Amino acid sequence: MHEIRGKLSISLAFFLAGSSVVAAGYVVTVLGPFTITAVSLLFAVVTAGFLGNKKVVASLKDVSAQQWKNLIWQSLIGVFLFRIFLTFGLRHTSAAEAGILIGTSPAITAIATRVLLQEPLSGNKIAGIAATLIGMAVLQGFPFALEAFSLAHLFGNLLVLGAAGCESAFVIIARNMALKEKTPSARLHPIVHSGYVSLISLAACLPLLFWEGQLHLLPALSTGGWISLAWYGGMVSIVAFACMFYGARTCDGYTLAAFSGLIPVSALLLSVAVLGESIASRHVIGCACIVLSILLMNRR
Repeated sequence: MHEIRGKLSISLAFFLAGSSVVAAGYVVTVLGPFTITAVSLLFAVVTAGFLGNKKVVASLKDVSAQQWKNLIWQSLIGVFLFRIFLTFGLRHTSAAEAGILIGTSPAITAIATRVLLQEPLSGNKIAGIAATLIGMAVLQGFPFALEAFSLAHLFGNLLVLGAAGCESAFVIIARNMALKEKTPSARLHPIVHSGYVSLISLAACLPLLFWEGQLHLLPALSTGGWISLAWYGGMVSIVAFACMFYGARTCDGYTLAAFSGLIPVSALLLSVAVLGESIASRHVIGCACIVLSILLMNRR
């Protein structure tokens, strides 16, 4: 029963994670990356305070030094850098493509494991990495639209791949924390965990927010823009994170990686439904390649 709940939890988490691409894409032409990141994280902190109530403050005394270390790394890499890479990347690529490329995080993890940890790659993982590379090439326009090749488009996609790497690090740290929290008393409540990560990320972003100097644009932001920022903060940063942290306790790393295939599917569907973006054949083929790579890499 716990495993079923865990899988349902991470399914919701990764579906909501896909919506982050659409939420950021809705306001990326109006606000700067640091303003989008900071305001959405402010919504996240407020949401965590509302849902977590007294737990957020009461749990401070129970957090170990190792947990704080993991929280800081998770915040800086998995949240702060993820959002910066994503919002800058969305200036040069579509939300649909960005969402698909975020789905490459399992392949990025496998490559990093081989290069950094010298762990052997199985045939399935090699095939998965190959499928990812093919999917990325198709999204870039090969071989369908070579005449439309753009260095700016390539740069945008590379930034989104950086975000995918950050997403991979976020999941790995969450799973590592879950494995080390062997007793219920040592575990952070998922909402509390999400709130601390959001608060640390917000603190890291504040200097860049004031440097960017776009706070004066907020009063003129449309209702849809505010809803996007609130969704990005409350639903993606708190609800999705909390679901993922809960699922990481009962699901192994293979399961987490496999279910991350919902991210590109969610982003592709929502970018069409919400942003009105069109889907070309290369998007469908690229998405299929990356979802195939995830399935291949998680075959045992």
